[in-house]
Amino acid sequence: MSFYWGYGMVEKKSIVRELGEEELLLPELVNSALTANDKIKYYFTLLQTARDKAEHPQLEFSSLRNERENAGEENAKFDRTVSETLKKGHDTYVMPFAEEILSRVWSCMDEMLKPLLTTGRAEGKEFEARLEKLRSSLIEIEEEISARESGILRGDFIRALTSGDRGKGDSLHILVMDVHKALNRMQEELAIENLDGAKVYLVAEEDRELIIAFMSGVNRTFPLKFDHPGLGTTATRTVDKLVIQNDIGETEAHILVVNVRELEASVTYTDVHLQRLLFFQSLFEGKGISWADTVSRPAGERFEDNLYHLSVGRFGAKDREELKSFMTFLGSKIVFLIDWNRARKSLRNFMRNADCIKVLHWAAEKEYGHRAFLILGGEQLIFGALELAYRAPLPYGEQLYQIIGRGRTIEYLEWVLQRASKGLLAGEPLLLIKDEIRAGLLRYFHSAEQDIMEICSEHASLIVETAGVIRDSFLYITYTEDPNFVLRNSKRAKVWESQADEFVNKIRTISKRIENAEFFEKLIFHMDDVIDALEDVAFLITLIPSVNISRNILESLEKMAGIVLKSSREFLKTVYAYQCSTRICTLNEMQAFFGSTAQVISLERTCDEAFREANRIIVEESTDFKEAMLARDLAKKIEEASNSLMLAAFTIRERAFEVHVWEGY
Repeated sequence: MSFYWGYGMVEKKSIVRELGEEELLLPELVNSALTANDKIKYYFTLLQTARDKAEHPQLEFSSLRNERENAGEENAKFDRTVSETLKKGHDTYVMPFAEEILSRVWSCMDEMLKPLLTTGRAEGKEFEARLEKLRSSLIEIEEEISARESGILRGDFIRALTSGDRGKGDSLHILVMDVHKALNRMQEELAIENLDGAKVYLVAEEDRELIIAFMSGVNRTFPLKFDHPGLGTTATRTVDKLVIQNDIGETEAHILVVNVRELEASVTYTDVHLQRLLFFQSLFEGKGISWADTVSRPAGERFEDNLYHLSVGRFGAKDREELKSFMTFLGSKIVFLIDWNRARKSLRNFMRNADCIKVLHWAAEKEYGHRAFLILGGEQLIFGALELAYRAPLPYGEQLYQIIGRGRTIEYLEWVLQRASKGLLAGEPLLLIKDEIRAGLLRYFHSAEQDIMEICSEHASLIVETAGVIRDSFLYITYTEDPNFVLRNSKRAKVWESQADEFVNKIRTISKRIENAEFFEKLIFHMDDVIDALEDVAFLITLIPSVNISRNILESLEKMAGIVLKSSREFLKTVYAYQCSTRICTLNEMQAFFGSTAQVISLERTCDEAFREANRIIVEESTDFKEAMLARDLAKKIEEASNSLMLAAFTIRERAFEVHVWEGY
């Protein structure tokens, strides 16, 4: 038998070429070349699938009708090729329409080279030389076929034609891939307009609203890819359809193409990861899209497992508005495919694979995504949280869901993806986000220390009360000079200080019966220093009426007292928030812990500055040594209280990140 190795049909625009203005046809040539690329890939799949069906006649194989229609091949007779192909002998097949299929393969190949040769590009000449060499070698293989009956094909011929393995030498399939990449580059160069981020050319007026709808979805979720390359979109019109292509990410065989004809959208999606392809399909459940059987195709050595998968989905809209709504939804979901497999493998360290996909589906549905989680460290971020929440190393092979339960693991990791995404999008400090994620796991581990923290909160409340009466005493004596009010406040402070001592003794007694008692002893030591210093201040204020202290000095001391009052309130919030962090609590309460801790630390620096200012005023305005000594002692004690509050806050913060066993969950 003989095959047709011709150069294709006469071009409709030959008059333009005759005038020497062939470059004017370039956009249409590129469109025709890309259409030919779709067709030739269909023919390759048709040959391979027909061969496989002949080898395994007992199995069911797709007729590839959807692939044919999507590629633009109108002749429905090729739908019979797969089912009617028979095995004639070893690695030899009787295939209907074999000569015509191969004729169209070579015609499409020539069509693909036209725009490259038209522009005189060096790569076009190189591709042409490779094509001629392949023609010759394939003819030699064909001539070795012993049987000359019509429609006979050998398996080695099909393999030589469609191989994607570069390690085995050049093939027509490999040449098609290389030419396709060159055509994509030309297509980008031809994109003379940017429509909401899409490069477009040769589009009709009615196409624009569909492109805008698609890009509104892409742009809505575009920030969720962060610094990862991808999501480049190109749109054009070829013959009777609008074609939109999105490159998704960096993977060569990872691409999405949308063909729109009237009210029907056809989505072609290719991926080297079958699980990701199935995940992508699952995002459209309930959206009225029907997916054809997934086809797996051999690919070059650059692809994972030397195989990539292709699926075609069809959506029929009832009107133009429904079509635009679908296009927007489609565009919004593409970003969640970037680094999806990496995120799945990262989450698989802590839960079952099905639950990993469930978490990623939730994140895509809520439009949080997973890229932020990966940027913050992925599995290492969670391992760090586990080291803090779980005192001993995890038993070998044991996962997080086996410790805190499947439901809580899913809930926690969903929150992690949400918190990471929101935090990075808002520009929050990475340390703050990581701290919250690490500490967030603690709320799933029950604490045996809640009772002792209740006592600490009562002690912290006494600190706030004492700081409040001190600030009031300064205000009162500065502007009224009534010593009785100040004396009453001093007595109240003494009572509170005695109650605080009882709390200290109680905590020291209880802490002896629990592990990590040193934390509570250290915390209550600093808290006790705070209230002792404040009680000293309350007493020293009672001495002011007997000493002539200037109003400026009093106002500077009142300012310091006000800062300590504010700091003590923030410290009380820190204690309350830490209590919540030892059991299930709201995320706002967890965030309040870090915010209040930061405020205490910041206010300590503010108080230091106020202390220096008070010292300057004392030196400048004191008239005798008693005034200077009393004012100096007051300022020093207030500053000591501020320092101790900071140390207590740091103690709780350090505790939040210590390894600890949380019982009960």
